[in-house]
Amino acid sequence: DTGGGFFLEEEEEEQQQSHHDEGPGSIVHPPAPVLEFDYLICEDCGKEFMDSYLMQHFDWATCDNCRDTEDKHKLITRTEAKEEYLLKDCDLDKREPVLRFILKKNPHNSRWGDMKLYLKRQVIQRSLEVWGSEESLQEAKELRRDSREKMKQKKFDKKVKELRRAVRSSLWKKGTSIHEHNYGPEENVDEDTFKKTCTVCGHELTYEKM
Repeated sequence: DTGGGFFLEEEEEEQQQSHHDEGPGSIVHPPAPVLEFDYLICEDCGKEFMDSYLMQHFDWATCDNCRDTEDKHKLITRTEAKEEYLLKDCDLDKREPVLRFILKKNPHNSRWGDMKLYLKRQVIQRSLEVWGSEESLQEAKELRRDSREKMKQKKFDKKVKELRRAVRSSLWKKGTSIHEHNYGPEENVDEDTFKKTCTVCGHELTYEKM
């Protein structure tokens, strides 16, 4: 008795007996760890899921059951992202976080190279970051549309002027090819120099008389 209510000899005997029961070849295995999975929460249905197509490719927390390829989770081309939402290359490639995309063969011509497809909802979010609000984006689109219309009108007017100029030139050449001068009365310009002026086109014929 140690004075604390313990008997050292009995404890030692129990430990020795315990090791003896295990045997010389026995292996003591530690308890298996409890695995904890980091489940994701679907933004659409609120249910837990481990992985999905949108999570893998776009880091978008939507499960495969809720994925809507025709509307909510539609993919759009890089050209559409730039034209429809007025984004520049730097907005797609350099502004953090850089927008993720997938590559797909061009359906029109495989030789044109792969297309970059973006998640439309992420593109919309990025456009709001750039323009501040949907109203500002719409105003910018209207200004751009008006500017394009003015440019188109200028190009159209320029082509019309060129066409009219070409027509006048053609008519003049055609007229001059069959035109016969009708000179007016002879005028004495100098001592031996005379001239006649065509009453139709104004051409002057100068000649000398000896």
